[in-house]
Amino acid sequence: KRGSTWTFQERTLMGRSDVWHKIKVVRGTQYDKETVLKSILAAIEPADMIPVQYQASGEDTIFLARNCAHALDKLCKTSLIIKNPDGDPLLLIITLGFASVHDIKINMQPLLRTALEARYNATKKSLNLEQFRRDPEMSKTIYSPLSQPKVFSYVLKLAKSSIGTVEHLNLQKNELYSLTAMNGLNLSIKYLDLRHNNLMNMDVLSPLKGTHITKLWLDGNPLCENYCKPQRYIDSALKYCPNLAELDGVHIGTSELMRSYTNYFKDESREELVTKFVHHFFNLYDHNDRASLRGLYHPNAFYSMSFGIAHALAHKRKLTQFTASRNLMKNVDATKKRQHLYYGQDNVLASLKRLPKSYHDKNSFVLDLLYDDGKCLTINVSGIFKNSFNTSQILWFSRTFIIQASPNNCEYNILNDQYYVDATMEEIPASSIDSQIPYDELPTIASCFSKFEKQEMLEKLAEVTTLNDDWCRTYLEESKWDLRKAITNFMKDYSSSSIPSNAF
Repeated sequence: KRGSTWTFQERTLMGRSDVWHKIKVVRGTQYDKETVLKSILAAIEPADMIPVQYQASGEDTIFLARNCAHALDKLCKTSLIIKNPDGDPLLLIITLGFASVHDIKINMQPLLRTALEARYNATKKSLNLEQFRRDPEMSKTIYSPLSQPKVFSYVLKLAKSSIGTVEHLNLQKNELYSLTAMNGLNLSIKYLDLRHNNLMNMDVLSPLKGTHITKLWLDGNPLCENYCKPQRYIDSALKYCPNLAELDGVHIGTSELMRSYTNYFKDESREELVTKFVHHFFNLYDHNDRASLRGLYHPNAFYSMSFGIAHALAHKRKLTQFTASRNLMKNVDATKKRQHLYYGQDNVLASLKRLPKSYHDKNSFVLDLLYDDGKCLTINVSGIFKNSFNTSQILWFSRTFIIQASPNNCEYNILNDQYYVDATMEEIPASSIDSQIPYDELPTIASCFSKFEKQEMLEKLAEVTTLNDDWCRTYLEESKWDLRKAITNFMKDYSSSSIPSNAF
């Protein structure tokens, strides 16, 4: 079909539920799948269509759809020319009644159910539907964005009937502009995460009036820009969710008390920087070789650690490596206090290497930006981690970093690192930390290094081996910037006399 009108026979065929229609996107391979399908679905709003079996056919792409007469009619009214935000308009060719549902059997319900089951945590009664359309397995066959009300409603009904009770529902990043699909479903949700969607005003929360939601997240939606005063924002949300105790991570129950923030950033624009820094640091810290932290610390950095567990109990729990503690609250001689205050990058790294290997649960992290003058930041991060010597043992930590921007503002270096370790307030089962990589399988390379960190490693390798810059870079690149492995490889080559003299 390449025209702008349908014949009677075509309209009859469009209305049949037992056939698949084929939609071809001319030269569709020039664009990624989501760009194409989002453009088409935007053109048919408010109609619905569920594309299936999206695939390349030469330089074109094709997909199938059924039960979508209204959507096909909307496409026809565009003359099958669709606006494309990423380039030239998309040209469509539609083949009505391309195949019978008996010839091409695609049962969407099992695919959706499998995706829901994989995203459901029975222990926490939580369902994570973040970016549901991009589910790795489901998206191979069907494209089902929750921004389509019909799809959203079907998914919620299927979740209610096929998996357990859902009290925590995460709907982040689904491009939702409406919550009408939640109307009349009698959901048992207590915590609802709607961050980073397209909700334009607070009225869209009307379907939540009958629920008992106590925690709600709305930040990242356009509706947030409608309020210049926090109290008006809170009052507006309470109108639709009267049981709210927490909004966007802020406790709102008692107006006389100071508000409590789960994570605090006076300037939200700094949140991404702080989060990236913290995750980068702990990815390297949990690495097999903490030498990978070289370059993060300033040459004149200070580091100290305090330990809250009594020495006798620490020995009993096999935590003696933490007892080299600089606890200023204890009455010990000043010499020991100075002994455990480490100055300079090399001394700091040497001290960190003496601590047992660890795995930090990033889901437990609480971040506070305590100070920020544009050049220097004070960051506190607390949470829980596993001690690799005893993976059933969970400890709590609080770490305060003072970091300073480099002269070119391309990266930050740690000026001061104050580390505190203690027992958790209550016993936490080790299974609650989902360390997806066992300790004996931790990667032998660090996650990523800035060019300045790489330069530090180049200089260190040159110092140890006396190799020239080119050869140092070759060894590090071949070892994927694992300094220890690069030195090991050098020693092997050196002992076998396979390194030419011009390498030095």
